[in-house]
Amino acid sequence: MYFKITKVHRKRRKNMTDLNFQTIGRKIKERRKDLHITQEAIANYLDINPSHISNIECGRANPSLTILVKIANYLECSVDFFISQEYTFDASRQKTSSLDEKIMEKLKYSDSDKKLKILQMIDIL
Repeated sequence: MYFKITKVHRKRRKNMTDLNFQTIGRKIKERRKDLHITQEAIANYLDINPSHISNIECGRANPSLTILVKIANYLECSVDFFISQEYTFDASRQKTSSLDEKIMEKLKYSDSDKKLKILQMIDIL
């Protein structure tokens, strides 16, 4: 009786070395510019040299996972935004969301009569 030994192929998990750091850097730069934030501001927040941020954005340096998380937090987005190929940030949706939040903040402190009038005005639109 003979047994044939075969190699089991398992789907490999992605790790940090499988990521496209040039794409990550490009997305960091785009998001930073959308928010009108300088490289110096991010560098100060991370307590690193501004040239390192430049190198990350150009794909010449690979950020650690810790740095990537901190950059995402500072740029108010998820790490998934940087590493996912399919995900793109919709700045217009973010602006709308911000506007909705401002409206809700104003309404929160209004009395019931004002809220009712505003609701009627919205219905007219």
